[in-house]
Amino acid sequence: MVTLRLAASKPSLRLLFVHGFLGSSDDWQSIVQYLPTDWDLYALNLPGHVGNSDPLPSNFSEFTYFIDEQAQALAKDNVPVAFVGYSLGARLLMHLALKLETHTPNTHLNTMIVRGFVLEGGNFGLQQQSDISTRWENDRRWIKRFNEQSLCEVLNDWYQQPVFSSLNAQQRKQLVAQRSINDGKALAQVMSATSLAKQAYLLENLQHSQQQVHYIVGEYDQKFSLLYERNQVSFEVIEKAGHNTHKEQPEKYAKKLTQLLSIVSTDSL
Repeated sequence: MVTLRLAASKPSLRLLFVHGFLGSSDDWQSIVQYLPTDWDLYALNLPGHVGNSDPLPSNFSEFTYFIDEQAQALAKDNVPVAFVGYSLGARLLMHLALKLETHTPNTHLNTMIVRGFVLEGGNFGLQQQSDISTRWENDRRWIKRFNEQSLCEVLNDWYQQPVFSSLNAQQRKQLVAQRSINDGKALAQVMSATSLAKQAYLLENLQHSQQQVHYIVGEYDQKFSLLYERNQVSFEVIEKAGHNTHKEQPEKYAKKLTQLLSIVSTDSL
């Protein structure tokens, strides 16, 4: 479901935020105060996460359809719309951007003025079968744990992964407490449906897309910095942040978001 976070009297832009795996629409609250007051801000709760009891999609196509359906709430008054996603949310928005690019029929995107996508820490997919197999084996182990073990126990190990190395012990503890209100079995289904091993390789199509797609990476997120550099993908850096830049540096993230989307706001006046 979509939650309205801030409503402007005469909006120049509408944003839809899509959280990452384990997250919720509340994850974006820390940046709201730093964004322009003439923007409408909406945040989405993905199926399988706290705050959303909708049936669980079983693949990327169904998740993308869900976002498309929810986004129709933003399609009004000819106000331009931009989409912002983190991690899993970013990967789902890649699919949405390409759905718009191919002019897929029966999509609510066709009724909107879509001006851009901002993707934070999003992986565009794997090419080598060996990498795909390795990733699936890794994800399969996590899926089993989410299904069978205490969620708190699993999350304590989850946030020890290298991609979260910028977090200190207190930050990890807070995240475990926040995310423990989720349902482990539902999370297992989400991971099974959206594993990177099951995602198509999207980079080439994204590079040839006519959509405005921006990438954001934290200064300390070596994995994604190297991934983008190796594939010659231009990206914006948030200083003194790791993988989750909007949580670690909300003011800097909001400033960067405003810069990236300022053309959108100006064009819509």
